[in-house]
Amino acid sequence: MVADDARTSIALFRYRVIAPLLDPSLDEAERRRIRQEILAREHPCPGPGGTRRVSSRTLRRWLAAYRKGGFEGLKPKPRSDAQNPRAIPPEIVDLAVRLKEQVPERSVRQIIELMVQDPSVPVREGDIKPSTLARHLRRLGKTRELLKAPSGVFRRYEKAERNLQWQADVKYGPWLPDPRDGTKKLRTYLICFMDDYSRLICHGEFYFTQDLPALLDCFKKAVLKRGIPARVYCDNGAIFTSNQFEVILAELGSRHVSGQPYAPQARGKLERFFRTVEESFFPELRLVEVNTLDELNRLFWAWLEQSYHHHVNRETGQTPAARFSKGPGEIRMLDPMRVREIFLWRAKRRVDSTCTFTFQGNRYEVDPRLARKVIEIRYDPFDLSEISVWWQGQCFGYAIPHLLQRQYDRAVTLPPTVQDPGPALPPVSFLKVLEEKHREELKARIGRISFARSEEGM
Repeated sequence: MVADDARTSIALFRYRVIAPLLDPSLDEAERRRIRQEILAREHPCPGPGGTRRVSSRTLRRWLAAYRKGGFEGLKPKPRSDAQNPRAIPPEIVDLAVRLKEQVPERSVRQIIELMVQDPSVPVREGDIKPSTLARHLRRLGKTRELLKAPSGVFRRYEKAERNLQWQADVKYGPWLPDPRDGTKKLRTYLICFMDDYSRLICHGEFYFTQDLPALLDCFKKAVLKRGIPARVYCDNGAIFTSNQFEVILAELGSRHVSGQPYAPQARGKLERFFRTVEESFFPELRLVEVNTLDELNRLFWAWLEQSYHHHVNRETGQTPAARFSKGPGEIRMLDPMRVREIFLWRAKRRVDSTCTFTFQGNRYEVDPRLARKVIEIRYDPFDLSEISVWWQGQCFGYAIPHLLQRQYDRAVTLPPTVQDPGPALPPVSFLKVLEEKHREELKARIGRISFARSEEGM
């Protein structure tokens, strides 16, 4: 039986292959072109050898599995004969290698057919599974090398609809006092997700780290506010290529697109926004005394919602807010509880004979049926007191904490402690004016919602 983590890796590989065909904006001609490109090249895959080709039948099967069962549907099913492993005799593998070396262009199916047709070879039709022989050939390095893609040229483009593509990136922010030691300073980092069509910032926030917890926190807030993007375009940084980020994108039905290394031109719109932050927000920030991350973000959100989103973009001729709200394209919103489930982190643990397991110094008890089994746990990295337990795709409720020494994941930076905000900000501050205006608008919006609900109850 394939281990759960291996099944997840296989599902991610399959999702990366079919993801280009899931774009709802494709017309039939473009879909055919992309399909041919997928079938014509080898794809990086987990396991020995590192690459494989995909047949048309396999591609159709993976697409159907994803549309029926989502990301879970792409995971390989446990074999019914898992306890009886099958193997290809070494002499048959050697023969397959020689046949491949004779004509490197031969496919695995052609090699099997040659051996079946040779009466001197003790192989009958159906004895050898093509995927098994292909794995042996990859392990032995008997595959064609990947052709290097020609260097392309950059051209200006924009998506035709909102939420068809978001761009994501990180920018250095200002230094702030260390909340744990006021005599020291900490660098802040601005993480942003921008809608390609409208230039609207779906969510942006300053953090003390540029790590995975910060990225996922920002992305979750963007999804809750603006819906689910069809694609997320980002660079090849470690946080953007993490397994956790890719699994979340796959669960949401979004495609992960990575740019070429050292090519910021491909994220030109977001680079241009960061330049606007440099030229418009940061100069105003120098006139304000900011001591905490919370103060910095309140001022940034006020500037974003009251200034940037309502200034006409020279290329589109519209403001980002108006272009996003009136633009074409579906806005796919998910129930907040479902979003929370998707953004839970995942890890593997083995349950001992006492029906307990340990995780980051904490001990938990689970359903007795899971004794001595390897389970998947799903949890919020900021709260280890609540962990759901999964085995073979089925939820077995929540683990009961018996010993809770850590409240948060080790990867999480401790939230800053509350500090004295210092002297009052100057009344002439442009950012403070925007913040006050933003606060009043939020109050009015909440008041309208409350009034509408009270009318419904009448």
